Amino acid sequence: MTTIVFNQTVHPINFSDLSGNEFERLVFATLLRMYAWHTLDWYGQTGGDKGRDIIGTRDDEYGNKVTVVVACANWKNFAVAKGNSDIDKIVKGLPEPPHEVIIIAGNDVSGATKEKCRKHAEAKGVSVTTVWSGSEFEERLRFHAASVLERFFKGETLPDESKALQTSVLQLDPSTEREAGELVALLFKRPAFSTPIFSESSLPAFHQAISDTIGALNTGIWRDREGAMIYRIPSRQSFPSTSVRESLGNCVDALNLLRISFDDGIRTGKIHPCGCDKADCPTFMIEHRYCEILERHRAEALQFANKAFTELGVDQV
Repeated sequence: MTTIVFNQTVHPINFSDLSGNEFERLVFATLLRMYAWHTLDWYGQTGGDKGRDIIGTRDDEYGNKVTVVVACANWKNFAVAKGNSDIDKIVKGLPEPPHEVIIIAGNDVSGATKEKCRKHAEAKGVSVTTVWSGSEFEERLRFHAASVLERFFKGETLPDESKALQTSVLQLDPSTEREAGELVALLFKRPAFSTPIFSESSLPAFHQAISDTIGALNTGIWRDREGAMIYRIPSRQSFPSTSVRESLGNCVDALNLLRISFDDGIRTGKIHPCGCDKADCPTFMIEHRYCEILERHRAEALQFANKAFTELGVDQV
């Protein structure tokens, strides 16, 4: 088994020196590493983007698939008028307002400007709006996509097409141990690990998410909740730290207990279909005691995962 060797790399960033396409590529790479996306597409390189450079879909905290639109504004001086103009174009260019808008600037943005943009978007029907200053974007870029940043500053040209860029980023090994930990943490930043069991809208999907997580931790290959996209992440065995490997191994054991308990509930009828006539109905009924059992095993798995993340310098899930 090959062990990943992690190296720290730091390069000064002046976003104003980058072309619009270069800036957008780094934004795309960062977003791709930050969230578990169902879809993520880059429109900026084709022109006529109607204010949206990047558009994607992902689950919100309740497990609902939502639309996220990102506008890149690598201007020397970011002003309220620019932000509001992008918001107007985004809303006008879509059939309905997106759930979330992220505006990413290349330079400083004041708190007052951020708040004015947020209120303007809210008035247009956008639920969540954030504006990242250049320094905030740089922090996220270094944290989530350090390997991409390293390649970029070594002169490696990032692909100029959305699918090719996505493939390049997803197949790129992390360059720091913390970046590797953040990729693993994505596995747990999903509704399957936060929604109360009794509120889970689809218990079969929950079961599938647990199985996919076990597989990803063991092999480094991860499919999203719908099985539509494959991510490469570091397997638990690849981390240099013995304690991190042990914590992630204990997490896998707890997830296996969670899956076994779920299967036992199905076998004994403690978890069963709702009884409607629809063959593919995702709604299941579950006894209160089994909710407690599943919640306990899930909490144990998260406790072990968070122990590893703490050592890696990654936020707990």
